[in-house]
Amino acid sequence: MISESVLDAALKELFDLSPVPFSISTIDHDSRYIKVNPAYLRLVGRSWEELNGQSLGNDLPYPLDDPARMKRLHLLDTQGFYELAEVDMLHSSGRVIPGLISAQRRRIDGESFDIEIILDNSERKAYERAIMEAAFVDSMTGLQNRASFESYLRQALATLEPGCRITLAYIDLNRFKQVNDQHGHSIGDKLLRVIADRLRGWTSKGDFIARLGGDEFAIVSVIPAAFEFSALRFFDLGTQIAQHVTIDDKMVQVGAAIGIAEAQAGMTFDVLLDQADKLMYDAKSSGKIVDIRSSLNPVAASEFGALNYAARTG
Repeated sequence: MISESVLDAALKELFDLSPVPFSISTIDHDSRYIKVNPAYLRLVGRSWEELNGQSLGNDLPYPLDDPARMKRLHLLDTQGFYELAEVDMLHSSGRVIPGLISAQRRRIDGESFDIEIILDNSERKAYERAIMEAAFVDSMTGLQNRASFESYLRQALATLEPGCRITLAYIDLNRFKQVNDQHGHSIGDKLLRVIADRLRGWTSKGDFIARLGGDEFAIVSVIPAAFEFSALRFFDLGTQIAQHVTIDDKMVQVGAAIGIAEAQAGMTFDVLLDQADKLMYDAKSSGKIVDIRSSLNPVAASEFGALNYAARTG
């Protein structure tokens, strides 16, 4: 039989040598450190002298009364354990470390303690982010892709408050095929990235930009009830897209056919897309380097006319 002293020594050695971070803390609200192993010190980037008797909250990037933490403490109070709960830990450098924490409440010699095991979940979270980006981000431009666009617009329409509106701008690049045919796909791809950067620079906070595929883009804007739509924004967008750019010693230029449709509460996803698509093709058929068509008010239409003139003569 193994004696208690030998078993205690083996368990202590296991605690110290384990690559898995362990901590033992008090059961009160502050969860003060009683003991941690070297793996835990490496996880948070601190020494035992820094942690001894201090609150575990010093290594959390949120308050001690955070709802998720209070839920975990409630589980310890009521059932004595919880397993693999998501938790963020704070490294001494300020870096947030995503983790998975399991804990048990133990009573030894009349005193209760919480024993926590924390697994570094950084690699899994990074993998999940990579999968999410592959699913919703266009690899060519870094913009959101069609799947992300459809998800965002459906949600925006479903939650649109009375009096607010959504504008959807469909953008198709004019003369892009000629650039590809004349200079090759490498320059065409670089040009798409330039256009994506111009769209990012043009948009306001809250605008949603996506590349739908090929040379088609979309911009979704949610307009509060107190704000008026201004077509001058799209005047500026058209002129920015049509600016010449030099890529690999080749000066190239594209224009834009832009169709803008507006939705109020109750309009469906398919109807809004159909309206914007038809307006964009109307603009495309004009043959102008930049043309904008809209279902909006006459003042906007006159502003678009000024843009068309500027595009023809610029």
